[in-house]
Amino acid sequence: MSIAILPAARLWLACLLLAGWCTAALAEDAPADDEKLRKAKLYADVVMRLKGADLSADAKTKSLVDKALTANQGLPAFVEIADAFAITDRDPELLRLAVRYRADATGSQAVRLVLAHGGSAALSAALAGPDAAALVTALGNASDQRALTLLLPLVSDATRELAVRQEAVRAAGRYEEGAKALLELRKDKKLAADCTALAASVLANAPWESIRAEVGKSMAVPETTDGPLPSFAQLSAKPGNAAHGEQVFGGICVTCHQVNGKGIDFGPNLSEIGTKLGKDALYEAVVYPDAGIEFNYETTVLTFKDGNSAIGIVVSDTDAEVALKALGAIVTKFPKSAIASQTKLKTSLMPTGLQRAMAQQDLIDLIEYLSSLKKK
Repeated sequence: MSIAILPAARLWLACLLLAGWCTAALAEDAPADDEKLRKAKLYADVVMRLKGADLSADAKTKSLVDKALTANQGLPAFVEIADAFAITDRDPELLRLAVRYRADATGSQAVRLVLAHGGSAALSAALAGPDAAALVTALGNASDQRALTLLLPLVSDATRELAVRQEAVRAAGRYEEGAKALLELRKDKKLAADCTALAASVLANAPWESIRAEVGKSMAVPETTDGPLPSFAQLSAKPGNAAHGEQVFGGICVTCHQVNGKGIDFGPNLSEIGTKLGKDALYEAVVYPDAGIEFNYETTVLTFKDGNSAIGIVVSDTDAEVALKALGAIVTKFPKSAIASQTKLKTSLMPTGLQRAMAQQDLIDLIEYLSSLKKK
């Protein structure tokens, strides 16, 4: 037979446990940081036993919850406590956690809590700050349609940084209604040039068949030598042979990329690419290279006063000269006095459609190899 514990008894038990546990914890010889984390966990464990209490009518429980929230600032438990007690006045900390844990469940739960109690003003303010791109990622992972009212305006906002706009395209594409909106923007040619390739990738790999069917009517599906490609999610689920993928890499990719000192030092070094990108992102980078050009690897065209021009990646830019790295990793220095214009392109020097020269299994094996390149 179970015995129901009355609210007052639950609070008394919680206080007793907290006092006893904290005394025991403090008696142990532990480093300060470890002790702080241990105390935070104790507070969280105790107040979660009081879940469902009405804080507006129970000052003692509210005091305990406030202490638990303070102890758990910066930690995932803060979000769990805020959710358990319907906290609505801690948006700044929730949004900091959304940024910090943008790629996991803590971040998505934090941003959902802010959306749920109408914290759009706090979200809008945060989206105007330096962590906008990270917060956009959390909004994309939130599984809350209300996020679209914030995401879609960012897609076409020319005043925002490219990283924010591109992340907004990815995030909006995680919602069916968002994908539909991207389709309309694409059809109406209202997407900026530096987001069109990314939108094509997002839409071609949308999990909704109706979206992919619409995409198929308006744009070519990427192909390999043996036919059209399935979605990146489907490709990622197929087994690959990393050893054969290394051979594919050696025949195609080493002309521009290095792995562990082998290859040409032109494009980004790929020695640890498997640590940085998952398989979906690796497929996108190969099939749609214009979708996300890595910082400092943008294509630049120099036009000279004598009518000549040069194209490559800027490796240095001083008052006196511009050093440009061209295909083959040859660096040439050009005096500023000879340059008529310097233009940064929206497209990558890596050609679109490399996979057309491969069989589908070759592409799968290549991605398997790239995915295996981890930080040691």
